[in-house]
Amino acid sequence: MADALKDVYSPEFLNQLGHSIAHHYATFDVSKFIDDTMTDQWESLKLMERRDQITAALHEQLPANFNETAQILRDISTTITGFAALCLPNYVAMYGLDDWQVAMKTLGVLTQTSSAEFAIRPFLVKYPQQTIAQMTSWSQSTDVDQRRLASEGIRPRLPWGIRLKQFVEDPTPIFPILANLITDQSQYVQKSVANNLNDISKDHPQQVIDFCQTYWHTSQTVDWIINRALRTLFKAGNPAVLALLGYDEQDAGELTNIKFTTDSTSVTLNQTSVFNYQLTNASNTDLPLYIGYRVHYVKKNQQTSAKDFFVKRVNLKSQQTLDGQFKLAWKQLTTRTLYAGMHHIELLVNTVPVTDTDVSLLIS
Repeated sequence: MADALKDVYSPEFLNQLGHSIAHHYATFDVSKFIDDTMTDQWESLKLMERRDQITAALHEQLPANFNETAQILRDISTTITGFAALCLPNYVAMYGLDDWQVAMKTLGVLTQTSSAEFAIRPFLVKYPQQTIAQMTSWSQSTDVDQRRLASEGIRPRLPWGIRLKQFVEDPTPIFPILANLITDQSQYVQKSVANNLNDISKDHPQQVIDFCQTYWHTSQTVDWIINRALRTLFKAGNPAVLALLGYDEQDAGELTNIKFTTDSTSVTLNQTSVFNYQLTNASNTDLPLYIGYRVHYVKKNQQTSAKDFFVKRVNLKSQQTLDGQFKLAWKQLTTRTLYAGMHHIELLVNTVPVTDTDVSLLIS
């Protein structure tokens, strides 16, 4: 994905960027800027490497006084916009770290036509309390892009962004910001809040569950955010999450006509097993069902170790029959070594085993 996106930094974009700056800073040499940027290594550079090279080339010519340069960046933010404009807030992160006040003013402007989600992170590392206070203020802004930055910028595990180790270890300062945004009407913000909570859930599941329980069923919008926020814990079959979202273990007892078969009871390494299942809702009400399976992998000592997998979620109507299928690849992984022997596989409904079968794995 990043390799395809890197072409947003095209000669046309560089020319537009250079002339936009020259309009506000007459001594800026556009040709030199393009030459400094598109070096012999340009084609081999990845997306963020190109962004950084553009930023460095800008720094060669823009004023040494960061306050002056920041004004230029703010001035051109209405003409240099979108994803490619990430090089502008990146300038603030690379060369404005010692001027917090001007940097915050500038990022607050630049994020409205691009995004400062990556650029804000070095400031969270160097000035955590000040920057959290600023992001709390942005979370209450009338501007949707600033509100989204308040969440996206403080995600502990933002893809492509530096990992915020202090919030991976203790996410407590993030929750007041997310509380301000949990009822936001912009889906742009809602997705960010959900992704932030999902990030946190990978290290602090109970804190996220507690937060979500506080707001569950306060509105359809909030429920949408929470469903998305809990997706990793849901797929892992976390009992508290399934209970919160309405997947009752007792509903598994309402199912009849349960069938569970495999295309082969004996397989060799690198083969794939196909499992088919069928179940009927015999109750008089619709049942929300979490469908999964549990593999009892044979270990080296011939004991077993269980691993759960998510298949799908479905709302099974009264008296309706569900037919489904899933596949299991018998491959060696860096995270799991397979050993020969009889592997026990259980079909799970709302984390409850409802039926099972066995597959013998042969390894020559």
